Amino acid sequence: MENAPKDRYPKSYITINGFELTADLALTNEQKEKGLSVKDKLKESEAMLFIFEESAQHSFWMKDVKFPIDIIWLDSDGKVGHIEQNLQPCVSVLICTSYSPDIDSQYVLETVAGFTQRHNISVGTNIDIELVR
Repeated sequence: MENAPKDRYPKSYITINGFELTADLALTNEQKEKGLSVKDKLKESEAMLFIFEESAQHSFWMKDVKFPIDIIWLDSDGKVGHIEQNLQPCVSVLICTSYSPDIDSQYVLETVAGFTQRHNISVGTNIDIELVR
């Protein structure tokens, strides 16, 4: 994966309550910093998955993201621990809320806004992550 061009992300296949997503993997610090700011939009079947080496309290914000999203924090087993829904892009860097749940997570999944509601995802839902190499 290290040899992938910087503008290309490795992929992962994710299944949630029978619905399949293709997720770009944010693995490097640069990819994690940019996050979804590299996209103009997401389809219902697309997402970005952030993978962390350590399970910890990971904060996210909507800096430079161009569209609303849902953010789902997952433990090391892929179980949903926290959800933030319909997060709006930042008005400016000075007015940019940081979202930091009080739980440790190993993975963070970003989807289109309303995804968690449309697919009945709640705390405790198991998400199947298939990493593709």
